[in-house]
Amino acid sequence: MTKKVWGDYDQAALDVAYNAREAVPDFDASLGVYVEESQRVRDAIPGPRGVSYGPHRDQVLDIFPATGKNAPVHLFLHGGYWRALSKDEHSFTADALTPAGACVMVNTYSLCPDVHIDVIVRQCRDAIAWAYSNAAAHGGDPERLFISGHSAGGHLVGMMLATDWGAEYGLPADVIKGATAISGIYDMRPMRLAFTQEWIDLTEQAAARNSPLYNLPSHTCPVIVAWGDADPVGFHEQGRAYIEALTGHGVPVSHVPLPGLDHFATCAELMDPTRPLTKAVLAQMGL
Repeated sequence: MTKKVWGDYDQAALDVAYNAREAVPDFDASLGVYVEESQRVRDAIPGPRGVSYGPHRDQVLDIFPATGKNAPVHLFLHGGYWRALSKDEHSFTADALTPAGACVMVNTYSLCPDVHIDVIVRQCRDAIAWAYSNAAAHGGDPERLFISGHSAGGHLVGMMLATDWGAEYGLPADVIKGATAISGIYDMRPMRLAFTQEWIDLTEQAAARNSPLYNLPSHTCPVIVAWGDADPVGFHEQGRAYIEALTGHGVPVSHVPLPGLDHFATCAELMDPTRPLTKAVLAQMGL
């Protein structure tokens, strides 16, 4: 009998349940779309690039400013399983949001195994604090700050919602007015048992403190949770569990189904203003 390592999963099944790369026909082609479309958007929408938002050299972000003043601010937290990618592959997330009237920011953070996930979480919190303090200089309204993220970025969205902004940064408790988590991870406990442990190197205690599922929002704001039909099964389970936990915590949460989409196509939805996910994000910002 095969040994179970998490729920009904043996080791091989658990690894398959969270292997987004192997679940798509051509990972390089999927990533190529990100790269090409991001370059197109950077060429089309001028704005400050590589702006420092914290003390580490990796803490930089690109800004796609709103054309007017007092626009909602949208900070996107990229994925890459905490060990890969950066802002440069995710400029495409401004493609539909900036023309609709948002000031979009996309940040880079340090990666595992060079740093611990605790550090990544802290750096992303720094990005939100910076965005709040500097939004007005780029046409944004700091009192209308929204966040989104994909995959590992979905996890980071959950950790941002769990932050005590007053105690840690002297910011309003409701600094985040709305959030969108796409194909995210919200319970890190199975991740320390899967192949991902090779680079995240989590103890039981670190997995618990970095799990949005067990560190629910400190302040209630609307949350969108989405995943693709063709996402690996682990992402389905994580999304459903997070929705249930948020609902039980009194958080207004909505699920946007993404029929037929794989793990990488779910994030690419944000390029199209006619798609249900992008419409939901824009509606959340009042656009």
